[in-house]
Amino acid sequence: MIGEWLIRDALVTVKAYPNPSSKYHETVCIAAVTREEGWIRLYPVQFRSMPREQQFAKYQVIQLRMKKHDKDSRPESYRPDEHSIEIRDTLSTSNDGHWGRRKAWIEPTLSPSICFIQREQKRSRKSLGAFKPYKITDLDIEDADPEWAAKKQCFMRQMLLFDRQTSKLEKIPFTFKYRYVCQEEGCKGHTQSIIDWEIMELYRNVRRSANSTVEVKDKIRQKYLDELCSAKRETSLFVGNHSLYPTTFMILGVFWPPKLQPSLFD
Repeated sequence: MIGEWLIRDALVTVKAYPNPSSKYHETVCIAAVTREEGWIRLYPVQFRSMPREQQFAKYQVIQLRMKKHDKDSRPESYRPDEHSIEIRDTLSTSNDGHWGRRKAWIEPTLSPSICFIQREQKRSRKSLGAFKPYKITDLDIEDADPEWAAKKQCFMRQMLLFDRQTSKLEKIPFTFKYRYVCQEEGCKGHTQSIIDWEIMELYRNVRRSANSTVEVKDKIRQKYLDELCSAKRETSLFVGNHSLYPTTFMILGVFWPPKLQPSLFD
């Protein structure tokens, strides 16, 4: 029911990079997993304007009130009550080297492939999911406009007037795309944009110490291709579609637990 509030515990798996908004000044789209619904999308979330004690991180379990989104027909979309958000648990890997607690939430949601998810989108409007690719072959890093469009700059100026505690949102001058083949037999390959906040923050961090754009790109490739997609990792991709272009899926995040080593007694 669209008008019914639900109280849920949800594992946060994705925070998309903030986007200037005419109505909310700046918003973040959150993907999460609940025990009841599976994948959910929480929007809008004015994350950078939230109190510090409510600013959750990836792989934290939050409790919140949410209800079906009245302006978004995608079945996984919910409108959160931001004031209700409480951080309940952090699924750290410091004492969980095989990421078992995170896997317990995520593995039940895995689909066979992106090709399967795309078919499900046409059949049932599925708009969020996760899967293990057969092979990630490359990471494309392409130049993008270094400035926000004029309309979005206007939204940002309005936000800074209302919220002087929030810094100006930086436009990242690159787009990032994975090239990969999924598990579907006969798959011809996919190229999809990565919109995870983490890769944008990685750019900001490596830029501070890098001596050139080439070095920046090399360090990002080392992390997102050589490390996250290493043969030592069981890499899965979190994906979601665009509200205006439902058949267009983007990569929302990467799940990269270490691959379990076979026992000598197997």
